[in-house]
Amino acid sequence: MSYSFVDRMMESIRTGDLKSPVEQLVGMKLIEFGRGQTTYELAVRPEHSNPIGIVQGGVATVLADAAMAMAMATTLTNDEIRREAITTVDLFSRFMRPISARKVSVLRAEARVIKAGQHIIWAECDVTADGDCIGRFNATGSRVPFAQKDHAFASSTTSTAPTASTATCAQQPAA
Repeated sequence: MSYSFVDRMMESIRTGDLKSPVEQLVGMKLIEFGRGQTTYELAVRPEHSNPIGIVQGGVATVLADAAMAMAMATTLTNDEIRREAITTVDLFSRFMRPISARKVSVLRAEARVIKAGQHIIWAECDVTADGDCIGRFNATGSRVPFAQKDHAFASSTTSTAPTASTATCAQQPAA
């Protein structure tokens, strides 16, 4: 089993040569990675907070989700990552304390894979604010097939607008 392609992809993300749209939007950055583990950081900005100056919980959750998903992705071999991706199927968050956007400068998410099966992968993540633990997160990821042409980083000459659906989640079939 070889992971050279996976490691080059992760290194390209870490150096900024390969850009993730959500990482750019939120302002998070991959700091380090290894097999089954990643560390992300986010410089806290005023726009990450709610009206009373507390970093919105969803910001820390997005950071943890990205770190866990990429930790899961590092477990895929070169062959697997060309035809499969990891998608989060559930996410559990437990916050220990609020995060003041005026008093905290960096959120750090350290994620690790707990168990990787053939179809399902489990991970956990600790998020710290300037070194103090503010939350613990757990996620389950699922391996899903994808076509290279559908990859988020693939260039496309045609664009199709998403179609609106009136169905609720309860009416949708389980994946």
